[in-house]
Amino acid sequence: MTLPPPIPAHRQTPAGWWCRHWRWAMPLTVVLVLGGAGGVVTWSVLRWSEAARESPPMREALRRAGCSIELVEAFGEPLHIESMPLGSMQTAINGQRDVGLTVALEGPHAHGRLFVKGTRSDDVWDYPVMYVLGENKQTFDLTALDDDEAAQECELQACRERGECPLTAAL
Repeated sequence: MTLPPPIPAHRQTPAGWWCRHWRWAMPLTVVLVLGGAGGVVTWSVLRWSEAARESPPMREALRRAGCSIELVEAFGEPLHIESMPLGSMQTAINGQRDVGLTVALEGPHAHGRLFVKGTRSDDVWDYPVMYVLGENKQTFDLTALDDDEAAQECELQACRERGECPLTAAL
């Protein structure tokens, strides 16, 4: 009787990279994924904030705020926005655009909230809501009957040119 061939010895395969390094690779992977997701969210919010600040309704509202004699008397000059705008910006397939924003408006003497709602239809903007609510609940209405005409004029500048502005608005 012949003996069977010997059983081959079990060769130990070397452990793979993941088996050797999982203790530090797993937390690093989680941190990188969470950091990447946080970076994408932060970038998206900053881009939206920039688009909101540069939108035609926000630019027009800030221009009108800077041209309002009563608002400049109460808030002082220069007027600027400090915080990120809150609200919504929507564009329809037909090109109509609706923008509703609110932002903190600050001047040297006071601060308040600027509210603006704009609707673009056929490349013409209409602003049904545009006002500033001061810290003492005083309201400064910035709407106009004719938005095209209002975009061409500045009440404060005209007052300064005539020399009729109160001393606080002429600074």
